[in-house]
Amino acid sequence: MVKRGFVVAVGGAAVIIAGLSGCSSSEKKSESGGSSATASQTATVSAPGGNVTASTGTGTAKVTIDGKDHAVQGSVVCATVANTVSLTIGQAPTGVSATLTPGDPPTVTALALGNIDGVSLGYTPGVPGGSADATKDGNTYTIKGNATGMDMANPTAGAVTKPYEVEITCP
Repeated sequence: MVKRGFVVAVGGAAVIIAGLSGCSSSEKKSESGGSSATASQTATVSAPGGNVTASTGTGTAKVTIDGKDHAVQGSVVCATVANTVSLTIGQAPTGVSATLTPGDPPTVTALALGNIDGVSLGYTPGVPGGSADATKDGNTYTIKGNATGMDMANPTAGAVTKPYEVEITCP
């Protein structure tokens, strides 16, 4: 029964985030190495797993991979559902998303950095070569570490590991 409540809460958050994203302004301003949008909306609803909070809009993001700025286009969306913080910039395949615990400091439970030069980079706890350290200061999350992935053009070359830093300020 707990799983059903969690699924309902996550589904509700997805609907809210999709709705907020659809209602946000598409007007964007460019910043060095990051992206931001000009609309901002926040919604809070009750769900069996606890409150669901989602915000989209004027958040900012800066992503650096292997020492180079990685421009990600799209809105910053932050949501808290069932004791999980979800941070998303843009959309697949080039978007960035992270899930963390709400603690201080937060713990990264998953990170997807999108497709970088044919390699889908990310972090999952327990995968060799990967790491993620997160900090939170107000509405700003900073995640640093090493992401791993496979070069699909040359899968026999083995795993690719690249250092990264993601800084997201939630709306």
